[in-house]
Amino acid sequence: MIDVDRRGAARIAAWALPLVLALSVLGPTAEAQGPVAGAPVLGYWTDTDVVVADGDGVEVRRFPNFGRFSLNGYVLAGELPGAKSGKSRIVAYDATSGERLFRIPDARLPVVAAGGSKVAFFPTFDRDETMVSVWIRTPAGRLRKVAKFKAGPGYSGIRHGMRAGAVPLDIALDESGRTMAIAAGLETIRAFDVWVIDVKTKDATRMTRGANSHNPSLSPDGEQLAVRVESTEPCPDPIYGEILIGKIRVKSIVTGESKTLTGFDCALFYDTPRWIDNESLAAVRVTRDATQTYGYDLDIVKIDVASGEITELVTTGNPCCITVSPSLSKVAYPFSDQPGFSLFDVGLATAIGFPEGTYVPHLSGENRL
Repeated sequence: MIDVDRRGAARIAAWALPLVLALSVLGPTAEAQGPVAGAPVLGYWTDTDVVVADGDGVEVRRFPNFGRFSLNGYVLAGELPGAKSGKSRIVAYDATSGERLFRIPDARLPVVAAGGSKVAFFPTFDRDETMVSVWIRTPAGRLRKVAKFKAGPGYSGIRHGMRAGAVPLDIALDESGRTMAIAAGLETIRAFDVWVIDVKTKDATRMTRGANSHNPSLSPDGEQLAVRVESTEPCPDPIYGEILIGKIRVKSIVTGESKTLTGFDCALFYDTPRWIDNESLAAVRVTRDATQTYGYDLDIVKIDVASGEITELVTTGNPCCITVSPSLSKVAYPFSDQPGFSLFDVGLATAIGFPEGTYVPHLSGENRL
């Protein structure tokens, strides 16, 4: 599971996040889609708290210093620690008024979806002693177990076929919150694959095999899955000794057809695929460059899935670790070589910069960890 210290994120190279660390009753209806008028656009950490802001970067409100948080529509859900270790809970607020909306006990790692009406989350040990399930809070406030992987002999759950076991590591949802992608496996031995779950019926489909696919992203309509396929052969690196590169693959959830958009190359590879819309992905392009401090030049590009055509979006600085909101048509990113982060509007091709002391942006409608 991706776990990045917010104060250090701006200094991590784009490939270091996914490659080295392994891998996001009130409100709109369940099928809400598109941006919510007047709602905050993004949230981010400071040294003391969490801030939500509008599309111009103007601060709307401040909240507690959550361990993790997610934003969609007017709903901000954050993870807060309990009195004892491992006793975390999720608390949701109205992102504009600050009013407390609801609480989810024994829960962590929230992902707010469907315009704010659904919250996917991981359990604590008290909720699931095996820690191999994923849950969701429905628009009616019901807490449902969406998926649980088989923990071993005598346990029920999804028969995953992973030799060493399958622990949920990362999740992504479509815009309606009806379809969920789960990357499951074990980080310690870098073995993982991706399943797609129908949130309503709980039907599970294994989408990848080979124990080397993760970092899932679902198209807004829920019909396509993008993943990062990790190479089994590392590339030499002057700083880290070696790195594991990846390629981007897209698979149709409707037909099962698979398409590889990029290849393995130590001198040039693409990482962190995120859907901008139903036809295209944003990704980080990583080019080896001996003149750079980290030995790589980083850019953000747009990849047309049908044609494979690549268009540059951001080439200033070394942007990394992107987060994308299809409903807002925006990309947010820190840098590998400077503090602060930027918010990029894909349609207008303009960026707003945030200063030093702001960390790890989360966009409304991101729909993933």
